[in-house]
Amino acid sequence: MDDEAIVLAAPLVRTDPHRPDTETWLGRPVPEGYTDMIDQVRELLDRLAGAAPSAEVVRSTTKTVAELSAALAAYEVDEPDQLSGRLGSAAGRAQVAGPALHVDEVDDERMTGRVRFGRHFLGSNGVVHGGAIPYLFDDLLGRLALGGGRPRSRTAYLHVDYRSVAPIDTELRVAAFFDREEGRKHFLRGTLHDGDRLCAEATALFVALNPGQT
Repeated sequence: MDDEAIVLAAPLVRTDPHRPDTETWLGRPVPEGYTDMIDQVRELLDRLAGAAPSAEVVRSTTKTVAELSAALAAYEVDEPDQLSGRLGSAAGRAQVAGPALHVDEVDDERMTGRVRFGRHFLGSNGVVHGGAIPYLFDDLLGRLALGGGRPRSRTAYLHVDYRSVAPIDTELRVAAFFDREEGRKHFLRGTLHDGDRLCAEATALFVALNPGQT
């Protein structure tokens, strides 16, 4: 993934810890209700994945979604001003391409959290599609690669071993560990657990960008 999109140097700032909508991004206020809107889009994707609607509902839903798309198109911004995927303290960084990752603890060398894959990420037989798990690891490990004031980097490789199936609609535990640094090379590993059962583990190499690289 593009790790440049994961910005920790300019984090989301909560001016009121009891109101997640009173936040700023790069010194600008995040629109009130923005993270709630992202949550509703995630819910919509889950409902869409699990629905077999009537023709009437298909028509009305298509019309509504088209109207929403047109409304948002009027507020399209360039990449530096984008909110989705940039709000570091929001669940899943306020993006909907992957599951909403809730970070519980983080320091320069370790990150732990929780994640739930909804129906949108179903493969079959109630378990997560295998392709969704590398996305989660790339996001998780990419965030930790930037910790401790380390420079921006990009994924060089990501290796995932699947140990057992990961169920959807279940709170799973994730952990990331910064193993070592060799010059510009940053080596990390991660795990995904359902209770005490290991579902998957990953090893990755992220390479720090040279000045002027994008």
